Amino acid sequence: MAQAQETLTIRAQRTDDQDELFLLLTNEAALLDSVEIPYMTEEAFRDRFSNPPAGTHVLIAESVLPSARRRIVGAAWLQVRRKRTRHVARLSRLCLPQVLRGDGEARLIEAALALADDWLGLRRVELVVFADDPDAEAFYGRFGFEREALMRRYAVRRGIYADAWLLARLHRPGQAVQP
Repeated sequence: MAQAQETLTIRAQRTDDQDELFLLLTNEAALLDSVEIPYMTEEAFRDRFSNPPAGTHVLIAESVLPSARRRIVGAAWLQVRRKRTRHVARLSRLCLPQVLRGDGEARLIEAALALADDWLGLRRVELVVFADDPDAEAFYGRFGFEREALMRRYAVRRGIYADAWLLARLHRPGQAVQP
């Protein structure tokens, strides 16, 4: 008899995601490769969750286990700029290690780019990866992201300043999202 497998769903953030999202944002293993600040207080998180900046779109990667238990394994934030650069957004993402650089994160990025291209009409999406992580750069390269700028001493990572690449992806009308 075949054993049931877990399924992954990509969806919008809901109000009942607060506790699960807090667990993701405080997971030390997930934070190692992100530019999120660790040890966020629950109060700061609740403020960020309850009052997201204008133009922020949040997608959730939710794993549904065979037992029907659900858990958040990843999230992507698409922050649309305002005024003159309304055509640009910054993509941030955070995934548990078992989802990172795999099919789960790929589906999350594809959904974020479909939102950017097909619904928000964005022409440019940017994201940041650490310069010492060529696997991340190659992974996002599959989605059309290319190096644009080296940002020296961009963030403190494991106790030292780390350089990061600003990657950008340009979308032209009629261009399909390529995984």
